[in-house]
Amino acid sequence: AIADLKELEYISALHQTGKNLRTDASIRADDIAKFLMSRYGIKVTEDEVTETIAKGFGGGGLSEDDGDTIDLTEIVSILLIPTLLKAEMSLHRNHLEREAITSKNSTGERPSIHNDKSGNDVWASLSGRPRALVGEERWPDYDLIGFVLNMILADVTGDDEPKPMTVDLLKKIFVFYGEHDVAENENLLKEMISVASCMKNADEEEGADADPTLNQFTFAHCLTDDVRRYDVKSENSLSTNFSDVFEQDGEQDHSLTVTTGESDSRKVKTVWTAPAVDYAVDTFRSRSYVTLLWVNWALFFYVYMSGNSGDLGQLNCSNDVSIDVSTPSGFACSIAQGIVNWLLIMAKLVILGACSVLFCSMGHSVTPSSPLMIVLSVLSMGCICVITFVPAFMQDKLLTSGEDGGALVNTERDEKDGDQIFLIYVMVVFGILLLLLALQNFIERIIPARYLDTMPFLKKIISSGTVKMESYMKQASSFKMNQMIRNARAIHAVAEFEHGADSSSSKESSYGRALLAFNKKAETLEEVGGCCWTWKRMWNRKLYTEDGIWLNNRMVQGNVGQLVLCLYLIPFLQYVLGLLELFYESFLVDIAPARWRILVPLALAFTLSEFNALKLATSYTPSSVRTTLNFRSGMIGSLHNQEFQKVRHRVDDASFIFGAMFWGCLFSSILILIVSLLIFGLICFEPFLPIFLQVIATIIGIGITIMSKTIFLMFVRSKIHKRAYYRSNPAASNIIGVILDAWSLGITTLYILKRMVFLLFASFIFVGRIDIPFLAEGADHVGPMTLDMFPIIFRKDLLMHEAHRHPYLERIGVMYMLKLRHGDGFGTAAGTSWRLLFTFALLPWFRKYRIRSDDNIDVEKFKFSQDSAAFKDFVSAKAGGLRGRQSLATVKETEDSNDEDTEEQKTIASLKKKIESLMEENDMLKMMGGTEEQSVLPPKAVIPSPPSIAT
Repeated sequence: AIADLKELEYISALHQTGKNLRTDASIRADDIAKFLMSRYGIKVTEDEVTETIAKGFGGGGLSEDDGDTIDLTEIVSILLIPTLLKAEMSLHRNHLEREAITSKNSTGERPSIHNDKSGNDVWASLSGRPRALVGEERWPDYDLIGFVLNMILADVTGDDEPKPMTVDLLKKIFVFYGEHDVAENENLLKEMISVASCMKNADEEEGADADPTLNQFTFAHCLTDDVRRYDVKSENSLSTNFSDVFEQDGEQDHSLTVTTGESDSRKVKTVWTAPAVDYAVDTFRSRSYVTLLWVNWALFFYVYMSGNSGDLGQLNCSNDVSIDVSTPSGFACSIAQGIVNWLLIMAKLVILGACSVLFCSMGHSVTPSSPLMIVLSVLSMGCICVITFVPAFMQDKLLTSGEDGGALVNTERDEKDGDQIFLIYVMVVFGILLLLLALQNFIERIIPARYLDTMPFLKKIISSGTVKMESYMKQASSFKMNQMIRNARAIHAVAEFEHGADSSSSKESSYGRALLAFNKKAETLEEVGGCCWTWKRMWNRKLYTEDGIWLNNRMVQGNVGQLVLCLYLIPFLQYVLGLLELFYESFLVDIAPARWRILVPLALAFTLSEFNALKLATSYTPSSVRTTLNFRSGMIGSLHNQEFQKVRHRVDDASFIFGAMFWGCLFSSILILIVSLLIFGLICFEPFLPIFLQVIATIIGIGITIMSKTIFLMFVRSKIHKRAYYRSNPAASNIIGVILDAWSLGITTLYILKRMVFLLFASFIFVGRIDIPFLAEGADHVGPMTLDMFPIIFRKDLLMHEAHRHPYLERIGVMYMLKLRHGDGFGTAAGTSWRLLFTFALLPWFRKYRIRSDDNIDVEKFKFSQDSAAFKDFVSAKAGGLRGRQSLATVKETEDSNDEDTEEQKTIASLKKKIESLMEENDMLKMMGGTEEQSVLPPKAVIPSPPSIAT
């Protein structure tokens, strides 16, 4: 449960767009407007967001000053919408099945109780199999709503029996949970009751003035009545979230219809976002297509454009051999020529590279099909042929200049080395794969969507990879929310077990007991991540459908480039061996060493270099997943961590990642190759053999000495230094310490040499690792300068994708869009208030982030309830935000002046029991607050000791 809280804090940190993070986790209208623009290209103003999304999902009790704000508790209530809809379905299905069991027909057969009018099983249609009522991974248990309602009624009224739903009852409920401003809003309370009016049971009193009964069915109806436009089946559909909202019933509307009344409506336009090259949200059609396209361009530049460009870009002064570089004029000419050379390289990469990628990407997005998109798809196939097949089979020079025959693009094979010929074949293979993916895109666009919907197998084959990944994110959001609910129920079960009916605190409320249990569970850890764990979950797709990990495309491009580099080392080795053969065929063969003395070091060095490149290529994905999970679980701080500010700015630095991964792997492999070749070459060099054997003998001698020392210390430690830092025999320990200090003065030479070698080799390897820092925190800072910025850049790209593609934000985005499209027809203040009650009862630990207005609360009307201390003390851990916070959970009960028996029925005996219960709970909280275990909790999660409770 603590990880769930930390993940929602992380979501808030991602969602916020201000210069500084608001550590109260609130979301403002400008944050929502910028999210909708960046993620979906939906253009709405802050006022429109305030009038629709914030007004409907922001709760009914906020003051006008806070009308544009959604707090973390309200975010949770938004995320619960699909879960509550499914929970209501499970509840009714369970009820119908129980009736079917007890009411057989005359033939003794039970009627079908979960088929629709067409005879189809509604629940089976969602996953292709009958759905269980308990234990489903993405489906809540049937008793969830009843479980929460029983807690609310028991806490407020003293028992969990259904009660007539009156304004007074709702007032008591909201006041009990500290929502005093909502309790004073009688219009909102009457609106909440009106939602339930259509759910009266058949045996209830008929009549216009009869109040509905607050039972589990009425509660379920109130929780979901205003959000039924959400289609639960869309979670398993092969579609995007945008199409689920705006292309329902076969429509393809690119504008948002926001309903402001029964007949009045307005349209909010969407803007073109260049989705085919959107590498922040990954709205292109296929990750494989984009990855192959970029790697192919990198190879194209290296093979065809990195050679001699002739006189292109050459200054007159640089061609004059008489100019001395050591003179001022010659040095200035060299500087000018260097600037021109790099400007020329920039022009090649920007003009030719960007144009080729843009043209080849035309039509390759997840936007709906149209005649224009079909034409663009065909044109993209031609562009693919131009940059893959044409250079491979047509030998020519483009833009030649100079007497030496230099050219901007040179495709002639005669001037290519063997390793470059190999890369040409690789580009041809890439071209074939790109054409197949482009053909797949073309087929999908020319086949009508209605026909594809009737053929699921064909649709699955030709569907976009991005659409499949987005459908996985929808499944992951259901899985994660269901896990959050089950974690919460587990907390309540532990609380009931420890402070249940058999304990002296049995009369305390469920949320008070749950907060105590939540604090005890805060230290529970689960080990996840790792290389094997990640690749296994990628294979069975649980990494996507359960963990909701969206792998950023730049990292995938870098991985593919590193794998190509691994393959490139093989022909490069053949090229080196060919040069070696020419060397031994020359006149120098008489003075050359034996051939094996060169081949053996060369083979070993290339093996280590190949292993290093392969290790780098397979390490980035597990590392990225581990970093993402650390952010989500709070192991790496976000909302309350000042270091998180560094990764929120200059996110365009992510463009360095592809090149840094490719060249980093290349340079790392070259360093490993050169150093290994030198070491193994010296070992195999005949004159060095006596020195090498002497070094080995010295190492063996020192090793045996160190082993003897280790055995001696194992014996000594068991006698004089058994436990931690305290000695059982100080005198003997001091004498042995002097001996060890004198001894270590000599043998530490080997340790330092070993450390130096290991650090050097580690630095060679970490040249290619930009995903994790090599230097310790603080060691990479020299004054205001950071020595290694690439780990921060890597996290920027990772978090940029999380801010758009996290499963929770995907679900929140769907609710935002539904609210924009349907206006008051989706997500009302009354419905939000009902869902907030559900959140308060089931997830009370989120109340510390509840933002309310204190201006409209008359605290003189209320008194403390028996559980106020536990909750009051929990939320007193300030988030340090910039916004006002609800006064410390003063869970109070209104004094009902009309109820004359309230005070009269209280006896001295009951007062004594309540006082004893409060004192016992206070002592328990003091003991819990003063333990040293709190020091291991994450920042802002430590619950301080409560003050004494006034009785």
